[in-house]
Amino acid sequence: MTARYGRRPGSVDRLVRQMLHEMADKLEKNRPDEPITTIGRHALLQATTMDPPLLRALREVAPEIDGELVRRDYAAQLRETAVAR
Repeated sequence: MTARYGRRPGSVDRLVRQMLHEMADKLEKNRPDEPITTIGRHALLQATTMDPPLLRALREVAPEIDGELVRRDYAAQLRETAVAR
């Protein structure tokens, strides 16, 4: 039985996987060889969704950024995360 309001069970996971791929696409198409920082990660998350429950779910699974990382490499991490879900 589904709730009267809100998303169906499993739909959040499907949407999160989709958003991870969208984020990766954006990073690979726009300045893929430039670095991405923790602040850049937060900006990317905010630019991907403004829906609080989805943003929270996406923030939980999107890899943290430790040290120096270029956008293309972070995109690969995002794709790996999406496939693993």
